[in-house]
Amino acid sequence: LPMLPQTALLHVALDKGYFAQEGLEVGVTPVPHGRAALDQLQLGKADLALAADAGILLSVMKGEPLVIAASVLSASGDYAIIARRDRGIAAPRNLVGKKVGVTLGTGGEYFLRAFQIRHQLAPDSLARVNLPPGQIVQALGDGTVDAVATWTPIWSEAQGRLGANAVLFAEADIYTSNFMLVGRGDFLKGHPRAMQKLMRALLRAEMYLRTEPEQGLQLVAARLKVDANDIRPAWQDYSFNLQLTQSHLTLLESQARWAMDSGYAASGPVPNFLPNLYLDALLAVKPERVTVVR
Repeated sequence: LPMLPQTALLHVALDKGYFAQEGLEVGVTPVPHGRAALDQLQLGKADLALAADAGILLSVMKGEPLVIAASVLSASGDYAIIARRDRGIAAPRNLVGKKVGVTLGTGGEYFLRAFQIRHQLAPDSLARVNLPPGQIVQALGDGTVDAVATWTPIWSEAQGRLGANAVLFAEADIYTSNFMLVGRGDFLKGHPRAMQKLMRALLRAEMYLRTEPEQGLQLVAARLKVDANDIRPAWQDYSFNLQLTQSHLTLLESQARWAMDSGYAASGPVPNFLPNLYLDALLAVKPERVTVVR
């Protein structure tokens, strides 16, 4: 379970006892981000994980037998670029020739590429510096890089670190990201009743966040050990909806093209990702939330 506001549904379900009330005993391993969650899953140390769509896509493209059970969050403003004004950056074109810190193989890199396409910046027009998520704020603050492309709350921390020296490039309409619940296909298919109980618990958490938004924010902030005001701006952009939609398939296909263009996967036809969606659990408890053409 990534200790991030994007995974609020799981935090609420744990805190409010919804899993136990549905008859599930859930053990949680806290991790800092989605890539670490996928590592736990692939090492066999977890049955399920929460991660962003781009990381899941790359794992699937590398042959991992992962299946998505549901999206737990969608957000149009989760990613942004923060640049240093004192490096002569005031507009997207000023990023040409600059060093941009990004965690390669994540949604941050996918967002950066989409940003370059939007602003007609050639793929090799800037120098990408691979940084772990935990080093991004420091690298931007000490000037090791000229800008960073990353997700919230990291980009908001980076913006706060630079203060008036920060330049924000947020393009909410180029990438609606998703955090997804994922597991190995054999596990999900082998535990249909448990997965249905899990979905019911998460739907209860969703209802709580909808009816008690401020209490939900405070609850999640307390579990993450952060000030609620630090995550409030991003929180307003989050849509906590348990669902599996056709748009999820379309996004995976787009990211597959990016993965092949970037050398993360062998070139070829875009795969059919329908087998990588586990529809049964959500269909059983909330069928109207599944809009995948099948």
